[in-house]
Amino acid sequence: MESQSYSRARTAASLMALAAMGPLVAVAFVYQLPSTFFPHVEGPEWLDWLAFAVLYMAYATASLPFDVWAGYWLPCRHQRACRLLPVYLGTLFRAESAQFAVMTLSALALLEAGRRWGAPGAAAAYAAAQAGLVLLRPHLARYLGAEPQPLPARHWLPAAAWNLASFALLLQLPWCGAATVHHLVETLLGCALLSLPGYWLLCRLSRGAGGAMLFLSWAGFGLFSRATPDRLGLPERWLAAEAGEPVHRFRNELDASQIIST
Repeated sequence: MESQSYSRARTAASLMALAAMGPLVAVAFVYQLPSTFFPHVEGPEWLDWLAFAVLYMAYATASLPFDVWAGYWLPCRHQRACRLLPVYLGTLFRAESAQFAVMTLSALALLEAGRRWGAPGAAAAYAAAQAGLVLLRPHLARYLGAEPQPLPARHWLPAAAWNLASFALLLQLPWCGAATVHHLVETLLGCALLSLPGYWLLCRLSRGAGGAMLFLSWAGFGLFSRATPDRLGLPERWLAAEAGEPVHRFRNELDASQIIST
């Protein structure tokens, strides 16, 4: 019963996070708000990177209350992995530093490829970024304090195909693109929205494919990549090979290594 209660609480937190962030992303995409806040002309690379850094910091700030709710408060309330708040925040910010680097540098690579070679070049860069994430996954897992697990091709290939197809499709829309920062941000917002039905469909095919899609969406600024019940607020789960795994199935691992008596 306690495990079910904890799982329901995490599901509620995830739904609240999606209900808060989903409409914001949708409104920004439909009303083309990136054209208001991001550059329209080509600038130095460091300035382009700074724009993506600001986007990530806005995303991380919006996610923080839900991360703390699901990753710190709920485990403590349900007698799970009750870490001290400074310890938890340190773990979270360490994980976010890795995600920050991946997302901003990937976005910068997409922008440069889009400027040089147009939509085909940007799509090729997106495919390369996903391949790079597959190769980097064991190193990222160790950095996040997770156990490196294999990611079979049958999981990451359909996930990468969905993400790439979404990105390539959005590049064809007149208000999207990859040659300017504001066009690329618009494209990345669309990718985030398409990741939601993609996650649902791929999980029906394979929970591994669904989990892989969330991780590989980092290549396109996956704004919902850590908002599912099994990932929200738990950096050690951000790279999990499976999606939708009931929380109680990894209770013992957390309890044994992370509970701190207060």
